Amino acid sequence: MPNTPSILTNLTNLTGINPEVTKPVHLVQILTDPFWMISSILVLIFAYLVVMGMDFLLRILSEQLGTKRHILSMVIPILKIFVYLFAVYLIVSPLIILGIAELTVFSGLIGAGLGFGLKDLVADMVAGFIIIFEKPYQIGDKITIDDIYGEVIDIGIIQTIIVTPGDSRVAVPNYAIMSKAVSSANAGSAEMMVITDLYLSYDANVDDAIRLLTEAVITSRYVYISETRPYVILVENHPIYRKILVKAYVNDLRYEFKFKSDITRRAWEAFQKAGIHAPDIAQTGYPIPLSMIHV
Repeated sequence: MPNTPSILTNLTNLTGINPEVTKPVHLVQILTDPFWMISSILVLIFAYLVVMGMDFLLRILSEQLGTKRHILSMVIPILKIFVYLFAVYLIVSPLIILGIAELTVFSGLIGAGLGFGLKDLVADMVAGFIIIFEKPYQIGDKITIDDIYGEVIDIGIIQTIIVTPGDSRVAVPNYAIMSKAVSSANAGSAEMMVITDLYLSYDANVDDAIRLLTEAVITSRYVYISETRPYVILVENHPIYRKILVKAYVNDLRYEFKFKSDITRRAWEAFQKAGIHAPDIAQTGYPIPLSMIHV
């Protein structure tokens, strides 16, 4: 075939078709280009401001939903991801036109960065994506991680922010959370079970105590009772005292401690009027649970 040599020449020398298409762009020139550097910084600043603005507005709107605020709160981390991903795309888009050699160098730089300290950062980012989409917990949940207990107020790409009952803000890296057991007390619901322990003397009238405690529970302004959220009162006998344990749901997890305090206070007011007393700690001679000391 007379045209075979010319076809092979064109296939093995694609740069001859349009030299400008495959003309390599130097990686160093792009990375040191002042316009690219300034525009990248501006893109990151703008993305940060957009994220902060959306976070502020959505939190205000979510508070208007009351006990349904969790639904809107979980939109916040998802929007953060899309905004930051779009910002990263705008920054690295000039690098897409790099030649094979430049891409090889760029990949080498990324690999070196991962080896010299960015490994943990990338691990936290990947874990953040998993947490947001798998939802082992959500914004507004009460969770326990190791000895940390509190409300999740933010799920970021790098870390999760928890506010403890003592009003301390704890920042936990996302990767650390993924490698530990996490307990969620409410699993995305506004209602949450609260357990309250009361200790009585062994000769106390248990039937009267259960009746009075039941009244304190069902009349609390913070209680939530339904077919799927019942309350339960249990009694335990110990050698020198009796323990009454009530499991009931608070209508909003933010009232967890107010609910527990309300039940305890009003139950003991009724107990005292009925002649029901706490165990005499001074005369027991037995180990006493620390929680009894605060009754």
